[in-house]
Amino acid sequence: MFDKNDFEVFNDDTLSGRLELIRKNLDPKFEILGQDLLQSLEDEYHQKFFLTIAKHQRRTKNPPPDTWLAINQDKKGYKKTPHLEFGLWPDRYFITFSLLADIRDRENYYSILEKYQNKIISEGWGVSNDHTSSVLKDATEFDNVIKHYQKVKSSDLVIGFELLKNDSIVSSSDYDQLLKDKFMKLSQYLVLFNKEAAK
Repeated sequence: MFDKNDFEVFNDDTLSGRLELIRKNLDPKFEILGQDLLQSLEDEYHQKFFLTIAKHQRRTKNPPPDTWLAINQDKKGYKKTPHLEFGLWPDRYFITFSLLADIRDRENYYSILEKYQNKIISEGWGVSNDHTSSVLKDATEFDNVIKHYQKVKSSDLVIGFELLKNDSIVSSSDYDQLLKDKFMKLSQYLVLFNKEAAK
């Protein structure tokens, strides 16, 4: 389903043009993948999950620099709760688990992050303090990323995986299953963090 042509939406630098390409070329794929992920998540965890596909409705001038689907466990919306995303920057696919700056009950997640810090590092996920940047740091930076998140209220906490557009996998093979497997593996933290925060 996904292939290197997915990135062509970013070749159009106009707002209307890029939005139309996203709606035509990527949103149908997001819908198919999103429904598949919802079913797999509910089969795996026997809990309820909710899908949102980015519509970029607040944009009035500049085209979106990235586009995505999001899955969380709160039907009121995903941005103020722990959530997973799958999407594209112009040069890469990304799969992330995020705690954004304005998440509800932010301080509740500090000790949870510390509890699972070593596990996340051992699994080799990329990490970041900025969900608006495509760059993920090496997992060995996670201690610094956690400390920054705890001290700087405007910072995010992002854990994830990226597959670069110029990776040989993208040009030579079917990688849909790889993307789904990474998403499902990362989903453990969505469920764990929600469970821990509810205690």
